[in-house]
Amino acid sequence: MTRRTREAGSERGMRMKPKWMMIVTVWMFFAFPAGAEVADRIVAIVNDDVITLQELNTASEVFVRRVETSNPDIPRDRIREEVQLPVLNNLIEEALLKQEAKRLGITVKDEEITATINDLLAKRKWKLEDVKAGLEKDGVSFEEYREATRNNMIKGRVIRREIQSKIAVSNEEIGNYYRDHRDEYEGKEAVRIRQIMIPAPAASEADIRSLKKAEAEDVLKKLKEGVPFEQLAAQYARGEGAGMSGDMGYVEKGSMLSAVDEVAFKLKIGDTSDVIESPQGFHIIQILDKRGGGMKPLPVVRNEIEDAIGREKAEKKYGEWMTELRKRSYIEIRLKPAGARP
Repeated sequence: MTRRTREAGSERGMRMKPKWMMIVTVWMFFAFPAGAEVADRIVAIVNDDVITLQELNTASEVFVRRVETSNPDIPRDRIREEVQLPVLNNLIEEALLKQEAKRLGITVKDEEITATINDLLAKRKWKLEDVKAGLEKDGVSFEEYREATRNNMIKGRVIRREIQSKIAVSNEEIGNYYRDHRDEYEGKEAVRIRQIMIPAPAASEADIRSLKKAEAEDVLKKLKEGVPFEQLAAQYARGEGAGMSGDMGYVEKGSMLSAVDEVAFKLKIGDTSDVIESPQGFHIIQILDKRGGGMKPLPVVRNEIEDAIGREKAEKKYGEWMTELRKRSYIEIRLKPAGARP
């Protein structure tokens, strides 16, 4: 049989969609795979693989629920009708990627999926039970989520081998990018501070403000007597910085309360302030480090720029590569156009 692509679907199904449909495009990257049970009919053939109506409906359901939640006035049948074709195209692309991975000998082991998910949970500080609850709310099982992770990992490996490995970024491109994005590399002045804050809103009664100020003065006295800042922060600090030995990390100029900001950028590294009064209460800060403003030098941001240019090139190349892959493949879409009669 001659290789060809038969694209079913009316012009109406392919033209610009409503605003809520634009969200679907973003969600496509996170699409979850459907179950393997064969449904009553085939909606697409991709080389030697088939996509069933049940698979399409299962994959579409995630998007239908989300659109339905944010747009309750839109009938469910209409939402499903509108998302089916883009979801089907995503499933076709997924099938082609799996076929290419098989041809290239690319696989992803179960333990690699587990490690990837665990790394994500640790990085985002998520709990596994919370993730499972969120998936269940969307009608997605954890096993489907694992399979989606596998598909994304396979996609990444195919892209790295077939696309990214063939992309080069020249020194001239890096220099041009640096000049064209100067505003992104203007380093802002920042300080790393520890803070002990004793809340006393300005609306508080005068005697309460006085008591809180006295408490802050007592803390400052203990600091001058040699009691470690982090020890007193753990004992007295409330609000921002509390629970972290008072360490607030690096804070850019202009992002703190004005009274605190003014003092922070005048102190030297290692200095401790007097009691600072603000509308929120009383503060004592200690300067741990400073980072100066000005333009970040090219050697410092070179790798970051090279990665950014590489991603832009990879996205463009991926689109071209997938278009060519579709042309080389046998793809037959049997999904009835929206509004068509059986």
